[in-house]
Amino acid sequence: MFVSFGFRFRAEVEALNMAESVGNYARHRTAPVVIKDGDRYRITLAPAVSGQSIAYGYMAALVRLALERNMPLSDDDKQYEKLGGFFKRANQADLDHDKRVETSVVEDITGFMTTEEAQAQGRGRMARRTSPLMFSYLVPDTSSARAVVVPQMHVRYNLQNPQQQVVYQIESGSGIFIQTVAVDVGRIGLLSNGNYVKDVCERVKLAFDALKLLYSGMLFGAKKARYHPVFEPLGGVAAASPKPFVVLPPRLGDYVAENLARIKALGYGKLFCFDREGVTSCSKAQGVESRSTLEELVEAVKEYVVSNRCK
Repeated sequence: MFVSFGFRFRAEVEALNMAESVGNYARHRTAPVVIKDGDRYRITLAPAVSGQSIAYGYMAALVRLALERNMPLSDDDKQYEKLGGFFKRANQADLDHDKRVETSVVEDITGFMTTEEAQAQGRGRMARRTSPLMFSYLVPDTSSARAVVVPQMHVRYNLQNPQQQVVYQIESGSGIFIQTVAVDVGRIGLLSNGNYVKDVCERVKLAFDALKLLYSGMLFGAKKARYHPVFEPLGGVAAASPKPFVVLPPRLGDYVAENLARIKALGYGKLFCFDREGVTSCSKAQGVESRSTLEELVEAVKEYVVSNRCK
């Protein structure tokens, strides 16, 4: 089974993904986005949050839940904050694919790659797993509103010389953002011989519960100590299907009807939605399960997947 989500968010004064510092100026990450301008299109740079940044928060959510549920984690997973990231046993190239999957839900659900150079007269080694869970960039929906990046001035107090304060500026972004997430459920817990780990159903539940925690707990992004964004889920759509199917991004308009038409044309798949803006046919469309919040949407998809995957 394959699941895809499309989410809409309103974010105000966020600095979730900073790219670099130039002197006392910290720049927000930007990405090229397409804007429809009359009968033509143009490209502009707008604030964005990388999929890698969001995936980091997702892996942190996996660790928190796995510790609560006593599910397998490597020592690297448990010490990710101390290590400064998820290294996924990169220094253990002799650890094969299946052993990694069995002993770490993080490496199972989010993938890994480790290599070892060939020694004299020998061959190198590599262990690799493509992540069953995929994140797009979080980018502005330019059909909803113009997204902006604006520098905000701050001052650091100089205790030794109050007349010489340190002025610095941080770019913050605001806009209506969209994101796509995909989950290849059939590859969670899958071993190289085609069999599955014994707790595969618990891992499937964990994958969706971590997605809920990621957004409800705002586990992704940086600079939240003083730049915690005003962040609000506005709507979303999700599809669960026996074959890979990715929902259209939920741009302003009836994105539920657009995706429902695609599902009906294919002849398979189940659609879910929530809409707090009232711009779609979410609550009225036949054959679509409507929910009130992002968390309820993910939970409904999880229940549907588990009921089919773990019969």
